[in-house]
Amino acid sequence: MSDDEPQRRPSQIIAEMLGLPEPRRFTEEEERAYQEAMDRADAQVRAIIARRQRRAA
Repeated sequence: MSDDEPQRRPSQIIAEMLGLPEPRRFTEEEERAYQEAMDRADAQVRAIIARRQRRAA
């Protein structure tokens, strides 16, 4: 890639390699819902790790 070419996102490169259409960007509402889901998942993982650490102690 030369310096004058715009940098492509990894999703664009992967889509091109697989012959798929480029993924569309999230709307603000979708982005918010995604972030909330990731926050819930992070909290669940932290709870699991804490339980395992307490059991191991």
